[in-house]
Amino acid sequence: LEEHMGDYAAQRAHLCRILDSLQTISINTILLQTRIRGDVIYPSEVEPFSPVFTGKHGVAPDYDPLAFAIEETHKRGMELHAWIVTVPAFKIANAPKMGKRSLLKTHPELLRKHGEQYYLDPGLPGSAKYLTSICEEIVNRYDVDGIHFDDYFYPTMNESFDMSDYLDYTTKSENPLPLADWRRENVNQMLKTVYDEIKKKDKNISFGISPAGNNQLNYNELYADVGAWIKGGYVDYIIPQLYFGYDFSIERLQYDNLVYEWSKYKSDVTLYAGLGAYKIGNATGTEKDEWSSGCIMEKMINYSRGYKYSGFVIFSYASLFSDDELNTEERNRIFNLIGDN
Repeated sequence: LEEHMGDYAAQRAHLCRILDSLQTISINTILLQTRIRGDVIYPSEVEPFSPVFTGKHGVAPDYDPLAFAIEETHKRGMELHAWIVTVPAFKIANAPKMGKRSLLKTHPELLRKHGEQYYLDPGLPGSAKYLTSICEEIVNRYDVDGIHFDDYFYPTMNESFDMSDYLDYTTKSENPLPLADWRRENVNQMLKTVYDEIKKKDKNISFGISPAGNNQLNYNELYADVGAWIKGGYVDYIIPQLYFGYDFSIERLQYDNLVYEWSKYKSDVTLYAGLGAYKIGNATGTEKDEWSSGCIMEKMINYSRGYKYSGFVIFSYASLFSDDELNTEERNRIFNLIGDN
């Protein structure tokens, strides 16, 4: 939106062009980033307005971008899911600009520093309550079709990140879990809390998550126990980020192996293949050639269909709809695939 900063009519027209182009290749669902980094794209009572429309934190444009996006998406027969960035908040350097609705002002006790950024602390029950309040605000005020969480959970394996929380937990528990299991359970409870509140509002609103394609990374480093979410029944769909080629240098992370690995969940949850269009023409190393073939997305979609995935999700729009020859070829092939389905 940088080229249309402050020009609200141009912003609306730009979104309409995006939706029209997606409609031409028969895309049926949009994941719209609605909470970015501790700020949002709608007038909220909880968090400040994102600066992506006006150039200033906490300053809203003269229209409601989320309401407008939902209206235009539904006009075209598509669904809109509000994409929420979960644990990351904002850069420490940006904190003074965030205004009175900044987390640092309203709930500083929920934040932890790691590197150059603030993060919500999943070990505090208040963090789950806070995230839930954002999701409740969205589903209560807007006709969204779903709430979508990405793969950001714990930002580090370092014990110092939440050691004070963990020590408090161990002193109050007769049989405390090891730190890693405790962290995974914190994420589980956060997701379950959000899921339950969404379904109280409307059972037809979907709740989905896009975990990393590397499930060992999810479990061991992000403390994201995808199997537990599915078994617990508090996620409607999963989009593993299968952003590796068939020729990726690590065999277990090659696309075909990941499709097979994740397919074990398809009988218990709606499963979509997450495809990394940002790699088209940009990959390096052993997978460089296949991402420059003009047909890798088609090949990946067909392969996931062979394992009965429910569909596919492309990241991102800007990557797939750039004007170069490779991306145009990929789009045309995707259109033909969807049209044949």
